[in-house]
Amino acid sequence: MKKILLGVFFILSSIVFTKDTILVQGAMDIEVDTLVQALEKPQKEQVGAWTFWKGKIGDKDVIVSRTEVGIANAAASTTIGILKYSPTVIINQGTAGGHDPKLHAADIVLAKKIINMGAFRTEPKEYGIPSDQKDFLFFDVVQRIRDKEGNKVENESFSSDSKLMEIAKKINYKHGKVVEGTIGTADQWNRELERIKSLHEKYGTAAEEMETSSVALVAKAFDIPFMGIRVLSNSEHNKEDFNPDTAVWCQEFTIDFIKNIK
Repeated sequence: MKKILLGVFFILSSIVFTKDTILVQGAMDIEVDTLVQALEKPQKEQVGAWTFWKGKIGDKDVIVSRTEVGIANAAASTTIGILKYSPTVIINQGTAGGHDPKLHAADIVLAKKIINMGAFRTEPKEYGIPSDQKDFLFFDVVQRIRDKEGNKVENESFSSDSKLMEIAKKINYKHGKVVEGTIGTADQWNRELERIKSLHEKYGTAAEEMETSSVALVAKAFDIPFMGIRVLSNSEHNKEDFNPDTAVWCQEFTIDFIKNIK
C-alpha cells in the first residue's frame, strides 16, 4: 500500500510541478539574437543544419530556434524542436513585408489567419494566352494533415491559439500599431505593387513572409498551441524600405508576451 501511495504522490507531484516549455522561432540571426540575449544561461545545441538555444526568460523554460529561411526549413526545424524539446507552446515571430496599405513599417500583425499563398493551381490555357495570377486557384491539398486515427483533415487556413491571441493583444508596444490580421506565407519576396495588391485582394493578407504557415501546420499536426507574430519591416505601398530595427522590436514584444503567458 505504501508503494502505491508513493507512486500516486510521485505522479501528482510531476503534474503539479511540470512547467511549460516555450519554443520561439526566428528565421535569421537578426530575428533571434535579441531572444538569445534575453535567455538566462543559454545553452546552444545544433541538430543538423538547425540551431537551438535552451534557457529561461523570467520563470519560463524557453527554447529559441533559428529555423533558417523558407517553408521547408521552418517545417523541419519545428518538427525537430517538437520531438527534442516537447514544447507546450510554439511561437513563430520575425519580419514581414506589408500587404495592407493601411499598415506601416514597425506595425505588428498578430496572425489571426494564416495561409500558404504560394499554393495554387491553374486551369488549362493554350499557347499564346498569357498567364494571369488573378486566375490562380488556391491549392489547399498542401495544407492537408491527418489526425491520430489517420483520417484526412482539410485546412483552408490556420490560426493562432485564441487564448494566446488575447494575451498578445494586451502587450504594450511603442513602435507602431498592433493588429490582428492574415499572414500570407510563400517562398517569395514580392515587390511588384500590382502583385502585392492582387494577393491582398485575393487572400486579405496584411503581410507576407516565408515560414508561418508551415510552422502552424506542424504545430496543429502535433496539437500544440501556436502563436504567429510578425512585424512589418518594409512596405512597398508606403515607400518604406527594410528596417532591421523592426526585428529587434518584434523580439522585445515577443519577450514581453512570453513573460505574460500563464
